Amino acid sequence: MQGGDNTTLKKKERSYKKYTVNFDEPVSSSLHSLEAAKKYLDDHIKVNGVKKNLGESVKISVMDKKEKQKNTILVQADTKMKFSKRYIKYLVKKFLKRENIASYLRVISSTSNSYTVRVFNRNQE
Repeated sequence: MQGGDNTTLKKKERSYKKYTVNFDEPVSSSLHSLEAAKKYLDDHIKVNGVKKNLGESVKISVMDKKEKQKNTILVQADTKMKFSKRYIKYLVKKFLKRENIASYLRVISSTSNSYTVRVFNRNQE
């Protein structure tokens, strides 16, 4: 009977660290779509040095339900694996550069676990 109890404990042990990237400003300005950013993260996040190997270690979802977190991507990484918030910023900046909109947008840290992508206005002199 103990074996059955151990398997249920192992399933409950998995916990995730949550990171969010808020794309509300660029999506409402029609600079790019949220689905393209989600697909890019799906394709380019590496787990154990391999792309497209997310499995149960990393989960990516789009949050449109709440008004506060409208147009937000949620990345959940297993706490047992090495995964940093900085890696998400790197991938988002790489996505913006690939879409040729990096000169208009900036990725800014808003809290300890989230980034906000904002439209950058250059003052013309």
